[in-house]
Amino acid sequence: MPCWKRWLVCVFAAFSALPAAADDAAAQASSFTGLLRSSNDYYPYHLGGEPTADLVPYVSTELSFKTKLNQTAHFSLKLFALANPESKSAPEKLYADLPEALLEWKIGDFKLRGGMNTLSWGIVDTSSPSDVTNTQVLFHPLRTFKQGAPMVEATYGQESFGIHALYIPWQRRPLLPSEDSRWLPRRFLLNTVEGHTRVNLPTLSVYKYDPAETLNEALSNNYGLKLHSHLGALALQLTHFEGASPSPKVRTMVTVVASGTDAQAQSPIRISPVTYRVRTTGFGAAYAFENLIVRAESAYQHTISKDPLLQPWSWASVLALETNVDVGASSMIWLLRYYHTENPQAPDGFISSSYRLFDETAVLGTRWAYSDDLTINGSVLYEARDRGWFLTAGFDQKLSNVLNWGMAWRELSASRDGWIKTYERNDHASMEITYYF
Repeated sequence: MPCWKRWLVCVFAAFSALPAAADDAAAQASSFTGLLRSSNDYYPYHLGGEPTADLVPYVSTELSFKTKLNQTAHFSLKLFALANPESKSAPEKLYADLPEALLEWKIGDFKLRGGMNTLSWGIVDTSSPSDVTNTQVLFHPLRTFKQGAPMVEATYGQESFGIHALYIPWQRRPLLPSEDSRWLPRRFLLNTVEGHTRVNLPTLSVYKYDPAETLNEALSNNYGLKLHSHLGALALQLTHFEGASPSPKVRTMVTVVASGTDAQAQSPIRISPVTYRVRTTGFGAAYAFENLIVRAESAYQHTISKDPLLQPWSWASVLALETNVDVGASSMIWLLRYYHTENPQAPDGFISSSYRLFDETAVLGTRWAYSDDLTINGSVLYEARDRGWFLTAGFDQKLSNVLNWGMAWRELSASRDGWIKTYERNDHASMEITYYF
């Protein structure tokens, strides 16, 4: 039996062993919620036929169940599933996960949890350098998911001080897009082939995955500690985590034909995801003024695994401002963020390196609650080192109490080779319909 199945058996065995839950049915309080979502991404730029598609559909569902077993014990379960009918191979064709299957015992200020869980350890909610506890699913830069991991957690918390310790016996391996995805490089490879900074790709680029690699038992015995404090309007935290890097590196094996200063790859391009072990120490702070929230976060990451493919270290920081502005009877939330990262390794163009979008980057975003039923949102990202832009604009509309829909446009452009330029032919429109129950 796989390890994760054995873990779930233990969780449900513990669940069934709680006598008070069966003895006092009146004390139980349960809830069940879910959603069904259909979305379609349309890419106007045609990449030249198979294997990529111009219209990519996604169908997903989320199911959540929570119950109070007694005065001290709670159980929660969450299921997530995603299908891409257009994809011809795993893992995008059908993906499923248990982000939560969790038992929690609470006595006073002390909590003990066991089971599958996903955590958020960052002060900043987007691209937080400290948020590294769970591995990622990277199918699309705006559709990344944290994978549930079996863990044991102990927390002690008061308003002024709290501590959160966790142990993960084994992580899920991070996942990359399917071989036929538009979110694998289709124009050129950057900093992946020895002796060549840039290697041009054929019009029909065929990718093949080789077996995944794991260095230094990165998926086993992960652990971390978080200290946090709230002092009035000031929040502080200190985090430390050792384990698998949330996203993998990509080892590339390809035949290259050089002609003068140009290098041309030949299909197939063989790639292997490499999971490696890192140690991350971070600090974060947030202060709430009357109409302004200031957040700051910084994290140093040391790579324990040794391989020429890997960056030896990185140091990422972010400063974020958030405010609310009234516009007539409606309100707009404005976000401004500045990211700065020191990293001695040149970035590659794979989606697993999308965090390099934030090497030297400013982001301005807004969310306008135009009415109770209509929300308009947009963002502008500028990456200074590659002179790249990532623009988004869209809306979400509530059609009824159980039905929402929305549309969005995403555009990428850059004047220098880098991550954004790798995918600047992936401008696309997206339409999404969600049914809640």
